Amino acid sequence: MRGVRRLLTKRRLLLGLLVVVLLGLGLGLGLGLGLGATPSTSSATSTTKPSTLVSPSTSSLPSTTTTTTTTTPDATPDPQFGLSIPALVNDKAGQQAAALANMKSIGLQWVRVDADWSWLQPNGPTDFNWAPLDQEVQAIEAAGMNADLIIDNTPAWARTAAANEAWGEPASASAYGTFAGQVAARYGPMGVRAYEIWNEENNQAFWYPAPNPSLYTAMLKDAYAAIKAVEPNSIVISGGLAPPVGDSANSLPPIEFLQDMYADGAQGNFDALGDHAYSSPALPDTFETWSGFSQMDQTTPSLRSVMEANGDGNKQIWITEIGAPSAGPNGVGTTAQAEEVTQAVAAAKSSTWIGAMFIYTYEDSASDPDYYGLLNADGSAKPAWSALAAALAS
Repeated sequence: MRGVRRLLTKRRLLLGLLVVVLLGLGLGLGLGLGLGATPSTSSATSTTKPSTLVSPSTSSLPSTTTTTTTTTPDATPDPQFGLSIPALVNDKAGQQAAALANMKSIGLQWVRVDADWSWLQPNGPTDFNWAPLDQEVQAIEAAGMNADLIIDNTPAWARTAAANEAWGEPASASAYGTFAGQVAARYGPMGVRAYEIWNEENNQAFWYPAPNPSLYTAMLKDAYAAIKAVEPNSIVISGGLAPPVGDSANSLPPIEFLQDMYADGAQGNFDALGDHAYSSPALPDTFETWSGFSQMDQTTPSLRSVMEANGDGNKQIWITEIGAPSAGPNGVGTTAQAEEVTQAVAAAKSSTWIGAMFIYTYEDSASDPDYYGLLNADGSAKPAWSALAAALAS
């Protein structure tokens, strides 16, 4: 019995030593791996490129976590900045490359250009002229920048009988939606991830004979479905709303137009709200009831309050045009134009609900200037150009 007890005692001692060794190893591993402590995620969080559109539900997760791709991205990780340049398509390839390189050199990431329906499908639903936009998109992608394509301007064959001039409303929301899907099918594989559904649809100048919220919302629904069918991870932006244009019976204030859109079922059919937040001659930081910038979130009601009331408080506003003319009949001067840019960029950076901002525009036209350009027609920089560079860098 003593021999058995000794044997058992030895075995117990050996087992005890083994447990101590294993506990020691476990403690060492725990300290080495950080077990039992809250892990830091700062070094594990994935860094996204400016062109990557990330849902708020996944942007802050560590890269080791499996995430589900969303088809309705509500936000970009940080405000994105670019220029709205409708005239870029008129430049030769070398001019486009030089201009885009200049933009990127100061930190701009995006370019907003037209996917003009009347140019791309001029003679009927089976007739296409992609070449000019192909060149433009390829230049933007080659520069390492991102394109927001504005799908706008009805060709004559697709307009209503009453809309007998440029920017006439489409006769069919379905036909517009089909074309929007064709645009996404062609340019998504080239790298385009953002599509804007029309331009200033609340302004008669861009919607003849008069703004029509019901028809516009039907177009938005059809376009959204068609684009998402071929490019589910793209971001669809509602058309940039024009700022208040006075008491014209043929134009609608942006807030009223947005209310009508929601009444017609727009909720769930766009990923970001497009807006043209012009405030000139006032500066963005100056509150004015008529200012497009103030009407985003400072008036009652505001664009933001309407969005929140309709369940879209989590969606961002993409300011697809903002700026001020340095000269001309409504010119504010070069100093005020520079301050406009400085204040606008600062406001976007401090906001959680501005997803992107596009300054209008790059360069004044030599033949028909509107003086919104950050560069003069001869290519020399206005003070606003260096102000933008400084604001982006700050």
